Amino acid sequence: MKAGRKAHIALPAALTACFLLLLLVSGFYFARYLQAQIFQERTTQLNEITSQVRVNLGTALDAHWKYLNTAVNLLSAEEYASAEEVTERIAGLERLLELESGSAALMLLDSRGNSYDAEGRLGVWRGIDQISGGAARQTFISGSYLGRGSSWTFARKLDAPLVTEEDGTVFTHAVLLEDVYTMSQYYDSDAYGSRNETYILKSNGTRMHDDVSGEGSTIQAYNVLKVLEEMEGQTHTDIRAALEEQDTVSARFQYEGVEYYYCIASLPKYDTLLLFLTPAEFGAPGTVNMVGAVVKMLLIMGTVLLVMLVLAAVLFAMQQSSARLFRQEQENLRRQAEMNQRL
Repeated sequence: MKAGRKAHIALPAALTACFLLLLLVSGFYFARYLQAQIFQERTTQLNEITSQVRVNLGTALDAHWKYLNTAVNLLSAEEYASAEEVTERIAGLERLLELESGSAALMLLDSRGNSYDAEGRLGVWRGIDQISGGAARQTFISGSYLGRGSSWTFARKLDAPLVTEEDGTVFTHAVLLEDVYTMSQYYDSDAYGSRNETYILKSNGTRMHDDVSGEGSTIQAYNVLKVLEEMEGQTHTDIRAALEEQDTVSARFQYEGVEYYYCIASLPKYDTLLLFLTPAEFGAPGTVNMVGAVVKMLLIMGTVLLVMLVLAAVLFAMQQSSARLFRQEQENLRRQAEMNQRL
């Protein structure tokens, strides 16, 4: 009798345990699947935005180089008696190329590093060190004499020095400056409600410019790429090597308890890297909300199923107990009948 009672109890208990185990295991793997889908959606969205911004910025940089090349060709087509004539010609080219808005300027550099614009000689240009390597053309961000912070700088070494006839001034480089905030329209994005940060880096990972204040930026170090590679949860320990294999690199990391997603793209033609960074909570919110709704629904369904299973087990146990009592009562009646017959 006791063995049968244990068998009746063991069956529903085993079924309940198996169901709970199945629920836990399936819930664990399903949660990992949902996390992978959220990661995929966030990185895909970030890759698409970064790729589009890279195209926009590349197109803008190409356009500025066309401006500079046109100016150089027009400058080289004439002869000049003095540096003053050169500055007058620069002023005419600015009007011709519509560079008079105040956000852009055209300059020539002489062999001593002095700069000349439409107003005349300005003295030694502060960006002379960055073009001293002798490269034919360079694109970078430097401090600007425009009085509005930094400037995108397009510097080209002249194919042949431009020498004035009377004073013998030798011009070696042409430079086009564009205010960095004017250029920011090509790489700013409101896809994350202005919650994203944009960094313009040199190809070695050092900072040239960012669109946030020094105190507000998540990464404040000069070598942004090195700091990014050392972040907690970072999966790319050598981002530049990863960029050699794919157009964009995206991943996530933890910083001061906050999860961030980033995407970095290269503009090798301009020796430049473009970095987008945003807190995870602002990435693909529609997908995250949908996943949250699905998880809540599954939790409710799982809870309902578990309650139903418990109720079924209780009812089964009660039924078994009633059946056992009924059989025991029948057995007692049978024994009492036998005793009555003997008496």
